Amino acid sequence: MTKKLTAVILSLLIMLICSAAYADASLDAQADKAQVSAGDTVTVTITLKGDKLAAAEGSFAYDTSLLSFEEAEGGAGDGYISMVSLSKGGESSLSARITFKALAEGNAEVAFSITKILNYSGKELGAAEQKASVTILPGPEPTPTPEPISYAKEGVKAENVEGAEGDMFVWRSIENVTIPSRYTESEYTYHGETVAAAEVADSDAPLLLYVTDDTGAIGGYYIYDEAKDRLYPYRTVSSTSKSYIILEPDEGVSAPEGFGETTLTIDETQYRAWVSSDAQGEVYLLYARNPKGETGFYTYSVEDSSMQRYAVMPARPVIDTSAPAETAAPEPAEPAATAEPETPAAGGTSNTLLYIMIAVAVLLAAALVYVIVHHKCEEQKRRERIARRRAERENAMKAE
Repeated sequence: MTKKLTAVILSLLIMLICSAAYADASLDAQADKAQVSAGDTVTVTITLKGDKLAAAEGSFAYDTSLLSFEEAEGGAGDGYISMVSLSKGGESSLSARITFKALAEGNAEVAFSITKILNYSGKELGAAEQKASVTILPGPEPTPTPEPISYAKEGVKAENVEGAEGDMFVWRSIENVTIPSRYTESEYTYHGETVAAAEVADSDAPLLLYVTDDTGAIGGYYIYDEAKDRLYPYRTVSSTSKSYIILEPDEGVSAPEGFGETTLTIDETQYRAWVSSDAQGEVYLLYARNPKGETGFYTYSVEDSSMQRYAVMPARPVIDTSAPAETAAPEPAEPAATAEPETPAAGGTSNTLLYIMIAVAVLLAAALVYVIVHHKCEEQKRRERIARRRAERENAMKAE
């Protein structure tokens, strides 16, 4: 009985000694949230309290299948703690914060162990331990990745598509597609199927259908020629502040005489065009529709990107850009020696003819000077028009 009592007393004494050793500093650990969902973050704050604390070192452990280290401050890192007081004389508490990301459902626990504590005098204050726990709930169900739309199933197979290298399909809805200016969404029956279309109400503007491959990656708006059951790309050309829709001529429409079919590149896009050459160079025609609804051939200026309704015009003369030589009035030719006139009437007729020839030569010289001066004036006016158009186009682009 005495031995048992002695053992109990010794145990109590050991516990009191240990308590005294740990009594100089205490550690607290608190999570900012008791419950979180997988995918959320939780921050655990540890606070060491004591008299004139100067430094503390230790470590912490956690289940890496439930928590993932994100960041820390106050002298903590991933798995270690090193807190230092910056105040003269020490502090009554030292703190650090560690942020974790919750990974999976479960009860996560973080165990902290401070193995070395020093006060400002360098005295060791023992050690301290503490735990913090957080309940992790299941995270939200992941949003399933939607299957890509197959327009081979959702759309209507398109026929006679210009430039198509594979199957193309007309969309049934263009709800999420930008509609061209002045156009509105409508419906159209294409090969017996209802599809989405874009049209200008009460207008002869071409009907547009949205056509792509089965993935929706290749394609765009196409003009539908119902008479030919044909689809060709919807493209526009801008001239100063106007926009022209490029069309395909009807069967009864032929290019003006003297023009041959070619390809014209505008802003890195190729267009069907017609070209003719005159004294000043090449003249290009595009078949288009202007904003007023006027359809026909338009001349396109490569120099200033302007477009005008085509009208048959006389051939433009060659413009001589070299400096004109001084034109001197031609010297009248010496009259040929004539035989002695038999009568005074014959001599008078010869003199009259000479005067007429001199007058004609003077008129021809004056006409030549007029033509040269006139051509110079026309060339100057043409350059001024080009400069004015270019300035108008630049001002319009700045205004947009």
